[in-house]
Amino acid sequence: MYNINAKISKILFMFFLFYSAQCFAKPIKHDIHYPDGNGPFPAIVTLHTSGGYGPTKKWIENYKSKVWTERGYVVYAPDFFNRHGITPKSRMDTFSVYREEIERELSEIVQLVKKDPKVDGKNVFAIGFSNGGFWASYLAGTQKVNAGASHYGVWKANMGRSIENPFPMEYFTKDSNPVLALHGADDGTQRMRHVQQAWDIVSSSGANITTHVYPGADHAWDSKSKRFDAWNPQITQDALKRTITFFESNLRK
Repeated sequence: MYNINAKISKILFMFFLFYSAQCFAKPIKHDIHYPDGNGPFPAIVTLHTSGGYGPTKKWIENYKSKVWTERGYVVYAPDFFNRHGITPKSRMDTFSVYREEIERELSEIVQLVKKDPKVDGKNVFAIGFSNGGFWASYLAGTQKVNAGASHYGVWKANMGRSIENPFPMEYFTKDSNPVLALHGADDGTQRMRHVQQAWDIVSSSGANITTHVYPGADHAWDSKSKRFDAWNPQITQDALKRTITFFESNLRK
């Protein structure tokens, strides 16, 4: 009886390993939005906030993706929370517990983008919002994309009153690709004193970082969410224009 149970347990364990390998061999869940035409087009990886992809999907589709497909960009929008069961309450685990796994998963997404026959593989960018800004910094800092844009992004990736987590600053070196960092002077989620400290660290590494601070702006200026009540259409449009100009200046022929 013991031998039979042992064999059954071994079979079940091997099945579990096989099933896990199959699941995690696949890219993380993502949506793709194409412009009209055959391409090849430049592409953007759009990285969601701490709200997660599900709750912000319509926001991403209606605003974040549409404005780029109308300008001739393919948009890949990955959900980097779902596989790990991350929720808004456990959002800080993104930068610690699951950081290395998400690094790998987003790198795989970029490779998938570059293999897309409708994409000009030498022109791939990343734009991230809040939590996603951290990951746009990762992709630009480690040269996975041509350039990255962080809108009200995470620069202090830990709780507490001071910077303790060395990331995303550690992603940057003199060889990093350019990053654009836009932030609100009155951001109550990522306070400007910490953000400026992080930007100074990135600059001291020799990395190419372009920054801009919006006076009077809070966190999530492009969202109509009641959580932040920070909606500002003028800043939203200015941030978009700056990002378009920044990406276009980093297109490769």
